[in-house]
Amino acid sequence: MQLTIYHTNDLHSHFDKLAQISEYIRKNRKPGDLYLDSGDLCDLSDIMVQGTEGNGAIRVLEGAGADAMAVGNNEIDLVKELLEGCAAEGLPLLSCNVTDREGREADNIRRSLLIERMGVRILVIGCSPYYGYQEETATFLPGKYNMFFEMGDLKTVEPEEQIRKELETYRGKYDFCILLSHSGFWIEEMLVKKIPEINLCLGGHSHTVSCENRYLQNGCYGAYLGKVTLEVEDRKVQAVSTELVSTENFTEMDKTVWQACEAERRKAERMLDQTLYTVEELPWDCEKENLLTNLIADALYTEYPCDLAFTNAGIVEGGIEGAVSKKKLVEISPSKLNPTRFPVKGSALKQAVLHSLEADFVRQQAPGAGVRWTVLGTLGFSYNVRIRKEPFAMYIDGKPLEEERTYLCVAHDALQRGTGYPELAVPDAEAEFFYGFIRDLLERTLQKKKIRELAGIQRLTERVEEG
Repeated sequence: MQLTIYHTNDLHSHFDKLAQISEYIRKNRKPGDLYLDSGDLCDLSDIMVQGTEGNGAIRVLEGAGADAMAVGNNEIDLVKELLEGCAAEGLPLLSCNVTDREGREADNIRRSLLIERMGVRILVIGCSPYYGYQEETATFLPGKYNMFFEMGDLKTVEPEEQIRKELETYRGKYDFCILLSHSGFWIEEMLVKKIPEINLCLGGHSHTVSCENRYLQNGCYGAYLGKVTLEVEDRKVQAVSTELVSTENFTEMDKTVWQACEAERRKAERMLDQTLYTVEELPWDCEKENLLTNLIADALYTEYPCDLAFTNAGIVEGGIEGAVSKKKLVEISPSKLNPTRFPVKGSALKQAVLHSLEADFVRQQAPGAGVRWTVLGTLGFSYNVRIRKEPFAMYIDGKPLEEERTYLCVAHDALQRGTGYPELAVPDAEAEFFYGFIRDLLERTLQKKKIRELAGIQRLTERVEEG
């Protein structure tokens, strides 16, 4: 007899693709077959996720027939209260290594799930990203993830020990173990090698395309559907085979799933489309100095003490005029990036500014973690900065830029990581991250007339004078 396990990962709110995958599974699924997801379903750039606080997305996946889902970093980004709410009923959300900030297990998140199919007792253990594993020392380090998770009163702990605890808890009570993980290829590969009791790992997070006997990850955005076949005889798994099914030619949608998705989206839009306030026109341009980019830089400079603040224009996708709603803010600022304070040497600032004045350079896409922008965009600086293009000159608080001086800057974490502007990269340990996203800063700032007026101060000028 054959038991099929269908698998998705890193859908990132591509609900049209989920509806297509659901239709394929619906037509091919036999009684007893499983459907498991490895997390990062809830992308915070999506209106439906924002407006339903994640619940809508989870309910849609449940309607697609999923039996369990691992908690990914995008689900943790919902913060503790919302994640626990999503997990309170219906689809099991699994993670053996997510806790609150104090190390207590999060409410309603299940460490594992024991399922019986064809007489085979299948233990499904959930795992969330911790990072990172150092091969030279064979140890785990918490890395930057917990810096962000803890802002929402959650964190993850070292996974290997927690997986072994689950295996010990269920010793003698299972026949086949699946690690349903959102840890990334390198971590998952290591866990499979170190823990032979893991019969199969269904992975995610790194967007890797990999198909092996004990390991499967399907890229991202629903490009592939993972399919695992277990050969079962006398209540024992005799053989395991894995394959990736391309969804490129999937055209039919599960109408029930799509209708549920549309209903949740309408609900979300009603919640988010309420006018917060109205503002005069704040135009935007990805290549040139513009009022909206200036305003974001001014907001960062005003709210977080520093020598100067800056942002790339690509952090937003268009200008603002008239009614401002949460829906509008999500649409124009989809990236989930946090205000970040970090040191930058004057010479690196100069190089970044020179790059930002090149039209071809700022038109690049520059993908990275948390990034949802279309183009990188030029750099916009706070109102205490003046820049002359030819011959180049840069003044901060009326004083010439000192290339050997280190300046305390505020931007966002993508620029701190060097995304698009590699000369700005600074290690996480030297940075300070602040709660909330850039769009939250926009929501607080747009109604402040004084900062909107400051945005009109020209920073890129023909003439720059000292003092």
